[in-house]
Amino acid sequence: MTSMKNIFLAPLGVLCILTISVGEIQAENHFSPLREGNSSSNGLSSVNAGKVRTRIDSLRGKDDKVFANDDDYADKNKGRDRRRGRDEHEPLPLDQYPNVYNDYIQPVATAIDYHNGMVYLFNYENDKLIIIDPTTLPGWPGNVPLQHTVMMPEGKKIYITSDNTQDHPSYIIALNVNDINWDTRLASLTVSAVLAADSPNNPSELPFVTPVNQVQAIPNWLIGRGTQIHGPTLLPYSDFLYFTEFTSDRIRVINHTTDQFLGFDPIVIPGYTEQTHGVNFNRSGTIGLGTGYFFDNSVIDVYKPNRETGELQTVGQIMLGNEKKHAAFTHFVYWLDERYAVTASMQLDKTSLTPSTTNHIIPPSVWLLDTQEGTAKEIVKNTNHANGHGVFRSASDIAVVNGKLYIAEEDTLDYTFGNDGYISVFDLTDREKPRFIKRLRPGFELPAGYSVAHTISPTPDHRHLLVASWVSGYVLKIDTETDTVTKVWGPRDGLVKPHGIFAAGGLR
Repeated sequence: MTSMKNIFLAPLGVLCILTISVGEIQAENHFSPLREGNSSSNGLSSVNAGKVRTRIDSLRGKDDKVFANDDDYADKNKGRDRRRGRDEHEPLPLDQYPNVYNDYIQPVATAIDYHNGMVYLFNYENDKLIIIDPTTLPGWPGNVPLQHTVMMPEGKKIYITSDNTQDHPSYIIALNVNDINWDTRLASLTVSAVLAADSPNNPSELPFVTPVNQVQAIPNWLIGRGTQIHGPTLLPYSDFLYFTEFTSDRIRVINHTTDQFLGFDPIVIPGYTEQTHGVNFNRSGTIGLGTGYFFDNSVIDVYKPNRETGELQTVGQIMLGNEKKHAAFTHFVYWLDERYAVTASMQLDKTSLTPSTTNHIIPPSVWLLDTQEGTAKEIVKNTNHANGHGVFRSASDIAVVNGKLYIAEEDTLDYTFGNDGYISVFDLTDREKPRFIKRLRPGFELPAGYSVAHTISPTPDHRHLLVASWVSGYVLKIDTETDTVTKVWGPRDGLVKPHGIFAAGGLR
């Protein structure tokens, strides 16, 4: 693990609020015991665990109307109203849903572009796209490299993170959304807060690592840069939004109603928070799982969040295998219910960081996590060819919708970067024995030249998946009934390197 360094938070800068309308730019139509722990973000051990609630799989009722207040969404007040027996909203007719701007969950997803710094708004109902140059917004901090996005459920606020540079700290930037007009492809946005997370020219604190074989490379895209803010996640039934500095050991927490860091921020817990890419919460907001997004990190960190204060208390760690044989390098976690979740690994082979007690690194695979027993079981093994019934490339992201497991596979950790990318589909009727259905391939089910399937963001009703590739420049919409691509946004639409996709109504 990385050596700990206490970094003091730079003063918060809140810039003046002005409004601007922005138009379209080039847009077309194996088991291990839980390792005990009792640390918390400030030494407190109390938590308001709440009650386990039943998940609703779809927002569409029997009459095929769309509902907004579902357990997938972090709206504390609406959740309380439901428990009190009040429901202030009537269902919105589907024929009005895609084209209105109101208090219902919006059919919109956000992303940024690594290359040109644009901000993308995707409407997955009518397949429209708005491209925004954020540097034209009064109060925007300047020409900064963007990283991740968050779109709040009602579509009224967007958060964007940026990387540290020689001239700028890393930022969390809040934008108010005043209006989105999909017909005219105009969006009225306001910079409401700019939170500086550190000081300019702050280097990354990643462990030094070198290759030791011809299988596992150490790619430049992963190392050698300054602070990067990744893994945005909403804590259900709270006002808290979490980010992680995977380049260090800090978890950042803000109140999304005030757009301010919490008093105890940042959270630093030695042995836990290093190289985390998001703390992913179950739908009741009672358990959080942190991934280890770096070489030879073979554990999933388990936290108990306090929904009243935002603090995190450590519960333990789940190892993906054992000391002699394990998987490592996880990007995301996807919850199946209140107890079980799945994660997937990316590391191919040993590195200089691999412990001497380790005989074998389990190649990219999918694992079932039992947070009650503290165990992990490998449920999808690796395969060495594209037609195999397993994980072929590094498993970057996963989603489970409509009883199926989707895996975004990327070619980014070997010595031939970005040659291809796949999306594999498994039947998850038996969660311990997934059954291979198909693999979407470049030039066949996917666009020719497609590579690096990086991130999956399901739509709130689980009708579609949005899959982003920052290497080949595509965002794909996949129909989860037919497992086919029904919409392609790509270079012809002005996309270059889209990243950080986030569908409104999701938790991450």
